[in-house]
Amino acid sequence: MKQVIPILLRVTGLRFIFVRFHHSRLRAALRLMRRFGADTQMPVWCSARFRRHQRALQWLGFLVEREFTLTNRMIFGREPYVLFRELMSARFPDGCWSCAYAGKRVLVIAPRTRDS
Repeated sequence: MKQVIPILLRVTGLRFIFVRFHHSRLRAALRLMRRFGADTQMPVWCSARFRRHQRALQWLGFLVEREFTLTNRMIFGREPYVLFRELMSARFPDGCWSCAYAGKRVLVIAPRTRDS
């Protein structure tokens, strides 16, 4: 039953409409988040809005979540994390991605690529 709804959405063409809607709302939430600046100053509802549309895009198959284990070094401190974020921003300039890290583990949510 879980697979029936995505198939119906794809067949009827509604998936495209839902993806466009949530993608535009995700970008709007991102612009709002940038206005607040630092994470400590951002209201909870602002980041919750971003996460809600991100989860919807994951459910629709537009975004995928991948976990990576770093082999050479850990991400420790602000500088490597900022560098990683810059590389992600270059790869996905529309801002529809997020990442988190803990030691040698990196969790990335980003648009599905053709080879994934």
